[in-house]
Amino acid sequence: MTPKCKVLAMGLLLAAVPLFAANPAAISGDYVEVRSNHVYTCGCLYSGEQVTGGREAILAWAFRQGEFHGVPLAQTKAVAVIQGAANLGLDGAARKSLVFVDGASSEAQRLAVLALVRERFADLLGEIQGVQTASITVAREGERVSVSVGEIARLVVRPARLPEDAHLGSFLWYDPFMPVLDSS
Repeated sequence: MTPKCKVLAMGLLLAAVPLFAANPAAISGDYVEVRSNHVYTCGCLYSGEQVTGGREAILAWAFRQGEFHGVPLAQTKAVAVIQGAANLGLDGAARKSLVFVDGASSEAQRLAVLALVRERFADLLGEIQGVQTASITVAREGERVSVSVGEIARLVVRPARLPEDAHLGSFLWYDPFMPVLDSS
């Protein structure tokens, strides 16, 4: 998947996110997760997509507070574009990623964010094939959230409205990759 990707079916989670279970207040911010499969669906679609879909995801972090290795992360942002050999919801699915860090951040902040995602999310990201600096925005407009990575990609998503956004008999089939609080 290239950074200019087409997302087929999306799930969104935007939340205040504690990134460390041992000290949940240490680093927090907003998190957006978009996947190329239905997150809420019926068993028939899930079983088909589990085999043929769900191999791509875009994750965005907008840090509000905290620090990593002594570097403050407030106002920094990062986006990861992930592609897997199989559905990303399956344990052990090989994957590769491209990581973007916000060009508005200082060099120390960019290095700290990159170290954070490499250390804490290595299994999720798989082989990081590249790191690029770009202008990143994460903005909430009503119930919609937009994520932009320079001129490379722009997503506009909203939380699922259940039950009207799902098939009859749908369930939540995929938990978010990150633990979230107050998802909306």
